[in-house]
Amino acid sequence: MGKITVDTDVKYLKGVGPKRAKRLEKLGVRTVEDLLYLLPRRYVDRSRIQRIAHLTGGKEVVVRGRVVEKFKTTTHGKREAVIRISDGTGYLDLVWRNMDFILGTFKVGQTIYAAGRVYVYGGNRRMYFPEVEEEGKDVVGIIPIYPQTEGLSSKALRNIIRKALESVEIPETLPEYILRSRRLPGREEAFRYLHVPENPDQIILGKKRIVYEELLTFYLRLNLGSRLGRRRAIPLKRTGELTDRFVENLPFKLTGDQMRAIREIEEDMAKEEAMHRLLQGDVGSGKTVVLLYASLIAVENGYQAALMVPTEILAEQLFMVAENYLRPLGVNVVLLTSSLSARTKRSIRNEVATGQAQVVIGTHALITDETVFKNLALAIVDEQHRFGVAQRARLLEKGTKDHYPHFLVSTATPIPRTLALTVYGDLEVSRIRERPFKAKVINRIVYKDQRAQVYRFLFGKIRETGKQAYVIAPLIEESEKLEDVTSVQDLYDELRAAAPPDISIGLVHGRMSFEERKAVMERFRRGEIHVLVATTVIEVGVDVPNAKYMVVEDANRFGIAQLHQLRGRIMRSEDPAFFIMVAPRRMSYEARMRLRAIASITDGFALAEEDLKIRGPGELLGTRQHGEFSFRGISLADISSDNRLLRMAEVCRKDARYILSNDPYLKRPENVLLRKSVERRFTREADIVDVG
Repeated sequence: MGKITVDTDVKYLKGVGPKRAKRLEKLGVRTVEDLLYLLPRRYVDRSRIQRIAHLTGGKEVVVRGRVVEKFKTTTHGKREAVIRISDGTGYLDLVWRNMDFILGTFKVGQTIYAAGRVYVYGGNRRMYFPEVEEEGKDVVGIIPIYPQTEGLSSKALRNIIRKALESVEIPETLPEYILRSRRLPGREEAFRYLHVPENPDQIILGKKRIVYEELLTFYLRLNLGSRLGRRRAIPLKRTGELTDRFVENLPFKLTGDQMRAIREIEEDMAKEEAMHRLLQGDVGSGKTVVLLYASLIAVENGYQAALMVPTEILAEQLFMVAENYLRPLGVNVVLLTSSLSARTKRSIRNEVATGQAQVVIGTHALITDETVFKNLALAIVDEQHRFGVAQRARLLEKGTKDHYPHFLVSTATPIPRTLALTVYGDLEVSRIRERPFKAKVINRIVYKDQRAQVYRFLFGKIRETGKQAYVIAPLIEESEKLEDVTSVQDLYDELRAAAPPDISIGLVHGRMSFEERKAVMERFRRGEIHVLVATTVIEVGVDVPNAKYMVVEDANRFGIAQLHQLRGRIMRSEDPAFFIMVAPRRMSYEARMRLRAIASITDGFALAEEDLKIRGPGELLGTRQHGEFSFRGISLADISSDNRLLRMAEVCRKDARYILSNDPYLKRPENVLLRKSVERRFTREADIVDVG
C-alpha cells in the first residue's frame, strides 16, 4: 500500500483492517475523509458532571456512575437492554432498544460516563440510547463521544481517528483569502479542534470552519455559472381571460397574503428569466388556489402547466380539487400516475404530447421518458422536500427546446425563513399565513381510558349541529409490532357498532382504489356520511367545510406537522371546530411536548419553530431523497437550533453570490480550490446545479 491520503479506503489505516472497516461502513465511513467527518455527537466535560439525584425530566446532562446491574426487559412490547448505574445519590437506567450487544460492552463495577436526555417515569430515571464512555487513563479534560455501532466503542473510534490525524496529510479546500477574511482555521487544524479539543473554544472554532465550508459549497453548487434564476424562459403575462373568471368563481375572497403571492408570481412569470420561487402556505391558507392561478397564467397564454406531487393519493386529491375549479372554465385537466392502466396512460400521454392536456397533475410518471409535453411553460413541484434534486431537474428538462419552464416550488409545511433559505437555496420565498376563514378551533388531549366519553360527545355534537367528523387511525390493519395501536379497520367496525342508527359511518384508506376513495369522499361531501374513519390519506387537499370535528387516535404517534395538517381539514369555515387527540397516559417526553404544542398553538409558522426546538427539522423536511445534498459533519438540526449557524448560512449565501458575481465558473487561480471542492462533492454537478 502506497501513501495513505484522505481518499484511501479506511481499511488500510493503521488499527482498522477489513473487519473494523465493515463496522465503520455502518456509520457511513468508507474513506479516511469520511472518518474525519465522523464528528463527535457530544463532548463530556468532566467539570460539568451532574448528580443523579438532582436530575429532572427533559434535560440533556452528563453523569458519572458505577455499573450496578445489567439486564434485559420488555416495555410496551419493545425489547430493551438496560445498564443501571449509581453515583451514590441515586440510580439511572441507561436503555437501548433492540441492541442486546450493549450488555456485553460494560461490566458490573465499572465506572462510566453517560450523556443524553433524562426521562422520569414514576420516580425512575431513564436515558434512552445515551452516549457512553468508560472511565480510563486517557479520559481527561474534554472527551469526544462518537456514534456507537456493534464492535466499535467510542474509545476505539477515538484512537483510530487520532491515528489518522497523526499519519494523513489533510489538504486545504478553502482559499487563503476566505480563511483570512472569515477568520477560519485551516482544514487540518479544524479537524484537530473537533476530535482532540483542549477547550470548548476550539470546538466552536472547528465547527465554524466545517459548517462554513459545507454551506459555501452548497450555495456555490446551486449557483455555479450564475445560471440559477437566469435561464431563458417564455415570458407569460396574465391576460385575465381565465384568471379573472377563476377568482370570480371562488366561494371565498382571496386574502391579502394570497394576493401578494399572486402578484409576486405574476411579476416573475412575465420575465424572460425563469421564475424560481418557493411558496409556503400554512394549513388552510389557500395555497392550492395560488398554484392553480399560476397554472392558468400559463394556459391563457397558450402553454401547459405541470404539477408534480410525491404520492398518488396527493395527486388524486389535487386533481379532484383542480377539476372542481378549472373544468367550469373549459380547462382540460388530466391526472397521470404510475398505477393507471397502460391503455389509460397512453391516452393521457397522447393528450399531453399534442397539447390537449393543459394542466397535467401527476407523480414521478411526469418525468419518465415516455411523457413528452408539447409546450410546458410552468413546472410546479408540491411538497418538494420529498423529491431528489435530480428528479426535479428532469421535470425542468420537459420544457420547450429553447426555453426552460418557470419553476414554482410549494410546501404546506411551514419552515422558518432562514432554514428555508438553507434548504431551498436561492429560491425567492412567498409566504401565506392568513386563512380565508377565521376558524376557531378547540383542542383537547384525552387519554385512551376516556375514549367512550369522547365518542358519546362526538355523536351528540353531530346530532346537535348537523356537522360532520373525521376519525383518524395511524394504521390500516392491526400490526403485530404495534400491539397497542388502533387500526382503521378495527376502529371502523367499533364505531359502526357503537354509533346510533341515524349516524352513518364511512371508511377510506390508502389501499382502496382511486375510484373507491373518490366515491366515499363524494358521499362524505354530500353529507350522506356523518363520520369518516380514515388514515392520513385525508391529510392534505380534502375540502369539506361542513366537517368540523376530528378525533385522532394514538395521536402520540404523529408528528407536529402531520397533526397540524390533519387539523387543517376541520378549519375550512367560520364555525367552531373540535380537535381531539387521544393518547395513552404513558408516553415519551417528546410525544407529550408535541401534543401540548398542538393544543396551544394553531399558527403553523409558530408550530414550526416549536417543532425545531423539540425534534429538529426531521419532521419539517421529511427524509432527504436520492440526489439530495447531504451535509457532512453537520445536520439541519445543528443549523436550525443554533443561531450562530443560522447567521452563518446567510453569510455563506452572500459570499457565494459575491464570489460567483466576479468569477461565475470559478476559473480564476484564487478559486481553483473552491472549484475542485465542488467537483469532488458532486459527480453529476452539471445535471443538478440549476435546481434549488
